[in-house]
Amino acid sequence: MSQDQTSKKPRLLVVDDEAVTLKMTQMALEKMGFDVTIFSHPGKALDHYRGHHQEIDLILTDKSMPHMSGIELTKKVREIDSQVPILILTGFASNEEDKIFEEIGVTKALFKPLSMRQLIDEIEGHLKSK
Repeated sequence: MSQDQTSKKPRLLVVDDEAVTLKMTQMALEKMGFDVTIFSHPGKALDHYRGHHQEIDLILTDKSMPHMSGIELTKKVREIDSQVPILILTGFASNEEDKIFEEIGVTKALFKPLSMRQLIDEIEGHLKSK
């Protein structure tokens, strides 16, 4: 591999309708060396992903958002790319939702509250196994 390939920052797409949470997550992840693109509207995130999916290494999305849930976003992303890791943040998931996550290709459901260290560990672990 060339120097550029080995030293590039992992590129994350982060989707959350809560602006403060989104901005804080972006700042923390960028501080840890990730290249982060954020969207507060899942539809806009999906449009971006359609045009840039080869550039995204991992998607982090909230489950509960207006207009389009993280579940719907995951389904639509899987129509484009079956391999990109997708981590979904949720406060609660029933057994039925756990089955849905598995069926639609969620890589892992992460339960809130989650420390930034736990989130970074999860992201790094899934990027290494990619």
